[in-house]
Amino acid sequence: MHTTILQPTYLPWMGYFEMIDATEQFIVFDHVQFEPKSWQQRNQIRGPNGVIMLSVPVQSDGTLNIAIGRKRIDYKQGWVRKHIRSIESAYSKAPFFEKYFGGLREILASEPERLVEWTLPLIRYIADCFGMKSTIRLSSEIIAENEGQLDKTDRVISLCRQAGATLLYDGATAKTILEIDRFAQNGIGIIFQHYAHPVYPQVGRGFIPNMSAIDLLFNCGSESLAILRTGSNEELNRHAE
Repeated sequence: MHTTILQPTYLPWMGYFEMIDATEQFIVFDHVQFEPKSWQQRNQIRGPNGVIMLSVPVQSDGTLNIAIGRKRIDYKQGWVRKHIRSIESAYSKAPFFEKYFGGLREILASEPERLVEWTLPLIRYIADCFGMKSTIRLSSEIIAENEGQLDKTDRVISLCRQAGATLLYDGATAKTILEIDRFAQNGIGIIFQHYAHPVYPQVGRGFIPNMSAIDLLFNCGSESLAILRTGSNEELNRHAE
């Protein structure tokens, strides 16, 4: 089974969703270590005057080794309304804003306790709006939490084996993190993403890449998935044939 494993991200960019779309199952790696000030808790949208960074405050828990799935959101600063207003201000004039904003706003306003309880529904909602069919699962539902103590390569191999993965589609940075030869030794193929970011119509002058995927969705609607796929990895496509 073709599989992607990535950490949960707040309102991910197009390349994240390309990896969801390209494989049969997408596993959200929620029991690895939380990384402060990373894409796990922030992302960017295109505002009227340029890029706007949206960051989700999290509670301080006194440890640097807490799993992503255990990280709690900090609501004291009243930032949720600011995020909703920022998205509305940025995209209210986009052609497909009204079609998708209501569902997005409902999730944004839900205020769950933990970060992954917020990012995962957002990922699923956006993937559904794109029309993606991949199964989306949490790693914590597949392997025991104590397996997070394995080294990075063993942890990913263990997750692949228990999830029935025969081919892993991973991000380009994983080349420097994982011991690639060990995947073949365990009967698991591995391909790395080489995503060529498409250019598409945006509200505003010029084109700014690497925005949250909601930028594509609000601007291009039902054409979004076809646009997203134009940057896909040809090597992975050959394996799918």
